[in-house]
Amino acid sequence: MDESADVCVRGVKTESIINKTKKMKRKLRNSVLRSQLLLLLILPLLQFALILDSVFAVELKIRRINPIQFGYSKLKKPNQLPYSRVATGNKNIKIAWFGGATDRYKHGILGDTWEASQLLVETTQGNQLTFNLPYNRVFEDLEPRLVDLNGDKKDEVIVIESDINLGASLALYSIKSGQLKAIASTPFLGHPNRWLNPVGVGDFDGNGQPDIALVATPHIGGILRLYRFSDSGFRLFAEYTGVSTHKIGSMDLGLGRVVESNPKDLLILPNQSHNVLMLLEWTQTGIKQIAKVELYGRLRSSLLLVKRHHWRFQLDNDDFYELSLKE
Repeated sequence: MDESADVCVRGVKTESIINKTKKMKRKLRNSVLRSQLLLLLILPLLQFALILDSVFAVELKIRRINPIQFGYSKLKKPNQLPYSRVATGNKNIKIAWFGGATDRYKHGILGDTWEASQLLVETTQGNQLTFNLPYNRVFEDLEPRLVDLNGDKKDEVIVIESDINLGASLALYSIKSGQLKAIASTPFLGHPNRWLNPVGVGDFDGNGQPDIALVATPHIGGILRLYRFSDSGFRLFAEYTGVSTHKIGSMDLGLGRVVESNPKDLLILPNQSHNVLMLLEWTQTGIKQIAKVELYGRLRSSLLLVKRHHWRFQLDNDDFYELSLKE
């Protein structure tokens, strides 16, 4: 091949390389543009997901107030468990209470050795119904909780039921065919003298259905547990450790509270030392602490709701305070 032909071939090859390089640059540029466009489309969705998984910024505040009187129900019924309280309802159950005092379970977590062997209700039609526990069980509780969990416009009764050998469980009772019956329960804690305390009912996951919050072993590590309820029973869906709702020997069971909020309900609970109140939120990645406030002593009393997002309480130094949630 002569020199001119060789130069011509090299020129064709060079031009081909240049064209390929230009094509590669165009493909790379188009790929970058597509990636940028995809990111612009995905970013708002990611931001929206993050919003759904959290609430607006909130703050807990406390202020000292004048002494107040903590009032409980003054209703009394024959054979009522000493120091227990009568609960009132507004559906098919008018009132509910514990009776049949017994000392067959010697735990004494609520200040004495007497526990209830009976759950009693009076219906809005005036009928009195009684459920008697077997000898190895007691209601280790002071006040039944009346709530409509399944949306049937009828009351269910939430109680703490303890087994002499297996400790406590949360049990649900309802009126079926004119009789008071147990319809669901959480597993027993597995050891005698292990107790739990219900916090309350709320829509903690924002799905429009009521859930139940309880604290297992509030004096030993304190595990917040959230349960969903259906016809098949209770199903655990979240846990959070290091909380409490009760002081050993106390008859105050309301040291933690459900906070009505939108788009989902929250929880206020003290830490294990009872000197910090925490605001907790369920999220897709677990229960998160979103606010807290340190107390000027240890929490002694229940949190008494006085109006929306305002509670009053007493510390162990005898001072009274009001807690408020600021959104």
